[in-house]
Amino acid sequence: MMRTMKMMNKVKSIWTAIKSEGVGSGFRRIDAEHLLDFYAGVDSMGRLTLLLITQKNPSIELELQSVKIHSVLREDNQWSLLFILEKPELSELFLLFCGDLIESSRQCGEKSRGLPFVLARLVSWRLLFERGNFDLLTEGQVRGLTGELLHLKTLIGTISASAAVQSWKGPDRADQDFQFEKNAWEVKTIWPAANEVIIASERQLDFTQRELELIVIELGSGSEDTEAGFTLNQLIDEIRRTIKSDFDTYSAFESALLRSGYVIRPEYDAWVMTLGKVTRYKVSAGFPCIRPQDLSPGIRSVKYKLNLQSCIPFQI
Repeated sequence: MMRTMKMMNKVKSIWTAIKSEGVGSGFRRIDAEHLLDFYAGVDSMGRLTLLLITQKNPSIELELQSVKIHSVLREDNQWSLLFILEKPELSELFLLFCGDLIESSRQCGEKSRGLPFVLARLVSWRLLFERGNFDLLTEGQVRGLTGELLHLKTLIGTISASAAVQSWKGPDRADQDFQFEKNAWEVKTIWPAANEVIIASERQLDFTQRELELIVIELGSGSEDTEAGFTLNQLIDEIRRTIKSDFDTYSAFESALLRSGYVIRPEYDAWVMTLGKVTRYKVSAGFPCIRPQDLSPGIRSVKYKLNLQSCIPFQI
């Protein structure tokens, strides 16, 4: 977390320095220790720019709203991949974008993997740009994402990290948060002493196709001094350290985070959480839920509250 923020501050300071020097355009290497050759700078039109020098032609045919992307063949036969901010009023958002590309690609392991990783990352960023989904996650969204990540962490500890990350479908708004061919898990978070959860649709607890478990995670609140307290940023850093040796899994995890609307931001450190009781329920015949076949003709979808007391007989 701290390294990402320092990197973003460094990028911002380079932009500021070049503009204040009145030299027009210019670029400076961001981090000599980074595996990839990233430069921050200002182009001839005074626009904030991120530059990546690559050995291969990026061959990119992708557009981002407010960010111009194009590649140029250099005199040394390398390629310059440029990301240019076209709307100055979005400079803080562009800084988040630059910081994410730089830091998320740090774990590539091999330089040859860098360009494919960055290009794949851009696809996820395009979805965010199209959604206009750059506001901070709400406290409810932070808690929901935290619950999914805590279950992901559990799965990583019991099966392979690759399989666990591949099963995480919450970012894609699937019916259940985690899905394998024959098993699925739906994760809900509650405040301490709460006794109900919201079921978003008649498909969320549908166990027709897969064996299904409902995972209810109790999350309390705390402060910086709370023992065993943690933040969303800290939890994500922990998972990153666990899976960083497997590049493909790491890349898939990073992409899923972006689809969830998460970009590392210091504001998320304000929400300190504590992990309480984790309860598992077997969703099977007799479980109090509404499935598609339970809907009367003319009713297309439902959303309802599930009382957890009524689920006790199905507790695992």
